[in-house]
Amino acid sequence: MTDFKETYEELLRENFRLKNENSELKTKAGLNSDGKNNSGGVKVSREKAFLEHLIDSIPEAIAIIDREGKIIMINREFTDLFGYTSEEALNREIDMLILPEELSEDSVNHNIIAAEKHKITRQTVRCDKDGKRINVSLIATNVLIDGEIVASLGIYRDVSTEKKNQTIQEILYNISTAALNQVDIKDIYPTIVHELSKIWDTSNFFIALYDNKNDTLSMPFFSDEKDQFEKVPARKTITKWAINLKKSILLKVNDLRCLENSGDITLVGAPCKVWMGVPLKADKEIIGVMAFQDYHDEDKFTQDDVNVLEFIANQIAIAIQRRIMIDNVITASHRAEEAARSKQQFMSTMSHEIRTPLNEVIGITNLLLQGNPREDQMDYIKTLRFSGNHLLTLVNDVLDFNKMESGKIEFEKTPFSLNDFLRDIQRTYSYRTKSKNLEFEIIRKGDLPDSVIGDPIRLNQILSNLLSNALKFTQRGSINIIVKEMQRKDHEARIEFTVADSGIGIPAEKHGYIFESFTQASPDTTRQYGGTGLGLAICKKLVELQGGIIKVESEPGKGSAFSFALSFGIQETGESVERSEINESYNGLEGKRILVAEDNKINFFVANKFLVGWGVKVTHAENGRIALDILEKDDFDLILMDLHMPVMDGVEATRVIRNSDDPRIKDIPVVALTAAIMSENHDKIENLSINDYVLKPFKPRDLFDKILKNIR
Repeated sequence: MTDFKETYEELLRENFRLKNENSELKTKAGLNSDGKNNSGGVKVSREKAFLEHLIDSIPEAIAIIDREGKIIMINREFTDLFGYTSEEALNREIDMLILPEELSEDSVNHNIIAAEKHKITRQTVRCDKDGKRINVSLIATNVLIDGEIVASLGIYRDVSTEKKNQTIQEILYNISTAALNQVDIKDIYPTIVHELSKIWDTSNFFIALYDNKNDTLSMPFFSDEKDQFEKVPARKTITKWAINLKKSILLKVNDLRCLENSGDITLVGAPCKVWMGVPLKADKEIIGVMAFQDYHDEDKFTQDDVNVLEFIANQIAIAIQRRIMIDNVITASHRAEEAARSKQQFMSTMSHEIRTPLNEVIGITNLLLQGNPREDQMDYIKTLRFSGNHLLTLVNDVLDFNKMESGKIEFEKTPFSLNDFLRDIQRTYSYRTKSKNLEFEIIRKGDLPDSVIGDPIRLNQILSNLLSNALKFTQRGSINIIVKEMQRKDHEARIEFTVADSGIGIPAEKHGYIFESFTQASPDTTRQYGGTGLGLAICKKLVELQGGIIKVESEPGKGSAFSFALSFGIQETGESVERSEINESYNGLEGKRILVAEDNKINFFVANKFLVGWGVKVTHAENGRIALDILEKDDFDLILMDLHMPVMDGVEATRVIRNSDDPRIKDIPVVALTAAIMSENHDKIENLSINDYVLKPFKPRDLFDKILKNIR
């Protein structure tokens, strides 16, 4: 439409110019009102008439408004669009003529156009002479001659078809989206009704699904001002007749009477004036009918409505069928999901039962290490701790596998010393390699950064699994870790780790299977060497989740080499990274009051030893109920809350705390102590606004850091 705007304005300017020119000619010639001897005026009049005819022939509805806001001219297209003749429109305000009353704020004020001196463009709604609403595109602009506003121009184009097509596309998209996103099939029907109401009146509308086996019609949605049905025999209903015809139908009152008199249909419910129905087809099968009816106006629907509804119905049928299929899959998977939940609950319970005594063993071991043991005792304590940590690794493998399956695993970005990390690995595995008379060496290649940022716990988990495998399958020779920098860019280094051994090796045809869960190279491997079959699967997942790829090179009898590369941030020189395990500095908690809610006496003993050693004033509660009673009487800086306790567990106790009306209690930091962090516990922690958690068995450093981070 804007392509014609300049033409319109130019024609108008010429029209007004000729009009003025005609007046001037009359004045100069001194002619009277009869116009005799006015040959110049006749010429101007002819040119003016030509221009008016030209404007009248333009295929856009045009209204010209004078400076007082009155219509001074309309063209033929305006009459065709809105129904008003020139005589009916002249000298009337344009908006009063065609603007719907409820859209009065949409009025294009003549004074605003004049003041702003710019065009106004919008898509809106207007009414014709009979009150029918029309979607139009409107351009309102001024006509200037020598910089003076002489008139305003309104250009209208009927965009009803475009608007309808746009609405149809929106309907189809929204229904398809609902079919995919709604959890239950019944939830899609309100969306269908809402979307169809954008075009038709849905006060008398129903969706009927046909059961061929029982010859019945079920109504997942039924809205009617006179009747109410949920399920009816199909028999000779209009709906069944439409199903048999396999095509859309529009029946008015006389058509319905004829069909009833002929015995083709039997009317059910109150008689209507018009009935419009379209079959719902999916995969060439009719699954039901969608129908509108009206009790008052037999001209309520047209064949055009039928065509549009038929087009929409095809997509609705596909959406309904898709949703039904999804629901069937969901229903079929309920047992599997229940089995998975049972497994997860079992794993959570076993985690708690195993971690609890492990926490006691490892906790007391850490206490002994901090007590400056004799040199001859140090080896025994470290061996004890290693055995406890090895058992913990097996438990963590199973738990981490479950967390990775549920998408709950997270990675830290913490600074640590790569050199110290590798020395810990060296020290930890040297004892085991010596016991098997194996050589063990960590080979550093290139200028490796020392202070890096990453997840040392997950890195240790990957390397520990790979080293455990190497130890398990290597009876003579050596095991080596090769560490080399692959790339350094800005403040990031990509480092490759390779665990190579001289063990039994893996046949080439098995390389693709060894990274699958609960899989080893052969059944004999499990019997001879043990293991869960999860180690390599976990390694693969942990590497891939950090943007890396794990590879294997192996040949039977010649050993194996597992390689992966990860990216690490480079810590600025001089910044503190990882601290020594023994004789670390633990400052910052002196004088703080901490309530420890823990039912296990040994676990409390271990935690209390550390806390007291850090200068903390400790109060003990044996369950959540006692903890709440203590909170009513005393003030604390933080609560260490075990999640699994008798009488009242930590979950319920925290819920009561967070719902308290006393800000002294409600806002107290809570750090969870738990031996069973599974996906459901993560959800509980998030929902309860627990500030943080410490996983049992805990490292003293981890416990200290979590407390220091959250204490008030």
